[in-house]
Amino acid sequence: MTIVLVWAGVLILLLYFTWLLKSKFSISFSVRLFCGMLFGMALGLIVHFSGTSKEIDQIRQWFSLIGYGFIDLLRMLILPLIPTSIIAGLLKLQNTRELKRMGGRTLGMFFITATIASVIGIVVASLMNIGVGMKIGTQEAPEPQTIMSILGKFRNFIPANPVDSAAQMELIPIVVFSLLIGIAAVIESGRHREKIEPFRKFIDSTLLIVIRLTKMVISLTPYGVVGLMAYWMSYSGLSTLAELGLFIFAVILACLLQVIGVYGTALLTIARVNPIKFFRAATPAMLLAFTSRSSMGTLTLTVDTMINRLKVKSRYANFVGPIGAVMNMDACGGIYPAIVAVFAANAFGIELTIIQYFLIVVVSILASIGSAAVPMGATTFTIVTLSTVGLPVEAIGLVAGVDFLVDMFRTATNVTGDLTTSVVVGSSIGEFDRDAFKRQELFSQSGIETA
Repeated sequence: MTIVLVWAGVLILLLYFTWLLKSKFSISFSVRLFCGMLFGMALGLIVHFSGTSKEIDQIRQWFSLIGYGFIDLLRMLILPLIPTSIIAGLLKLQNTRELKRMGGRTLGMFFITATIASVIGIVVASLMNIGVGMKIGTQEAPEPQTIMSILGKFRNFIPANPVDSAAQMELIPIVVFSLLIGIAAVIESGRHREKIEPFRKFIDSTLLIVIRLTKMVISLTPYGVVGLMAYWMSYSGLSTLAELGLFIFAVILACLLQVIGVYGTALLTIARVNPIKFFRAATPAMLLAFTSRSSMGTLTLTVDTMINRLKVKSRYANFVGPIGAVMNMDACGGIYPAIVAVFAANAFGIELTIIQYFLIVVVSILASIGSAAVPMGATTFTIVTLSTVGLPVEAIGLVAGVDFLVDMFRTATNVTGDLTTSVVVGSSIGEFDRDAFKRQELFSQSGIETA
């Protein structure tokens, strides 16, 4: 018992030092996450190679209190976050005309690329077998919410009783219900805007509170990572390190496939635009997204790039830019949750069924439109995906420490998707000046253009 208390004291000291990184040294959040991962890994490895089996099990209970307590807080965010963020995003569409013409084609493009992104994530993760060598304990994954056929699963998507769905944590019906409410609000906004304005303000205010709550929970991530990494490393030992490196490579590879393969093909075949010239024109926004890791922070430059370098008309650029920044998350909502889902299944020794693969794709598509600039949106999407498919949400904590590395590629992919949509959809609705785009000459060394 004395040894257990000693290790518990070491855990508390590490948590305290993690707090000091912020309060005394003003270390950035990303660095604190990485340090938390290192602290937890070191503690878990020491425990893994020392002590008796009974003592280790008792020590892990302390690790679990911190790590799994954080996971419970993340789960708490799901229900208030999904409806408010989805409805708030749809309410950015001003009326039914925008919903049908611009909104319909734009959202259609978002859904298509998100579907492909999710499939790419699944294929890359499956081919690379990420997570297979981790052997994370003996935890059993919860049963999927249903084992019915695909047709039966579609029936379950219908929100017959949204309250009951919320109580049962059946997330897809909640997403569908939120989509329907949002669409109905947009339709009524076009007919009776003044009557819908109180509802819009209510949703915006609610979302503001929910995002503040999300920030409060997310701020605890470094401490949760310490507990989770210590818990898992005490099980798996050094095999975790190689798997994390493979995980990072898988995310980067999937993002490159999405940008070059999917976006490049869409530009070439649908918009009939030279992908190389497009990427040269899009470079400023892509680089800022890569370095800032913020779609919203890049928004001003994204819209400017659409108008001045991609030659998308300002009316559509000012529409698709803000919408895309909060609703078009191919990497955060498609690629990343899919890869983490396969990673979690392999790490916990769970064999995914066809139904679960199908659900990963569907949930990734639906959840990705509900970002609304939520902090660490990829984590939020992944929680929704893992919860719905019936996979251990705890897997998020294992990859959170390297999130800042893959987030650069995720954000650059998301912004590139917005830029691609502006050209592809813009060309189909007459909002893209093809001749002006062809005439311009881009000087990569200065980042300016001349016509």
